[in-house]
Amino acid sequence: MINTSLPFAMEQLCFNGGGIIVSMFIVKLGTESVAANAVSNSTLMVFYSMGLAVSNLSVTIIGQCIGAKDKKMARYYGKIMVWLGEVSILVSLAALLPFLRIILKLYQAPDNTLGQIYMLLAIAFVPMALLWSTSNVLPNVLRAAGDVNFTSYVSLITMWLIRSVIFIMRFHSDRWLNQRGCEKRIVPKKKKDQEFIMNSRSFFLL
Repeated sequence: MINTSLPFAMEQLCFNGGGIIVSMFIVKLGTESVAANAVSNSTLMVFYSMGLAVSNLSVTIIGQCIGAKDKKMARYYGKIMVWLGEVSILVSLAALLPFLRIILKLYQAPDNTLGQIYMLLAIAFVPMALLWSTSNVLPNVLRAAGDVNFTSYVSLITMWLIRSVIFIMRFHSDRWLNQRGCEKRIVPKKKKDQEFIMNSRSFFLL
């Protein structure tokens, strides 16, 4: 568990530390820029909340497959999770974009910051629609199979496009299915555990 959680914890520590450094530069731009950055970041969290739920779900599903020593099923559900994450992001954008003005009113953003907010959101929405799932859901798929060190190292030194390409290559290489963490998993002996996996597979095939 320590081998799995420690690299991820360090990744989050560096990521949040990077956010603090970015905020230090934004503060120098004035209060308008600080307000625009805060509102745009909070708005983006609303838009990718569905995708984040899929990302967390992928850990449980792939973990069940790895625990059952079924690499074929893990690979199958890995693809399903990535595509489900992509669809959830697109659905969120399509459903919430018409209400963007209403969402921004909830934050009571000053009128003089709206221009900057719209610009920041426009810059973020394009890569978000194309790359969010492969750069956020796919790493969790790999982590669930014990491929933690690779995903953490890549996440620390890359962002968006580069990490998406690298994670896709890693997924298709199947090396993530041969990690030491996979070999230490306990095969589920209880019948209900096996039935859960089969029922989950039937659900996604509907």
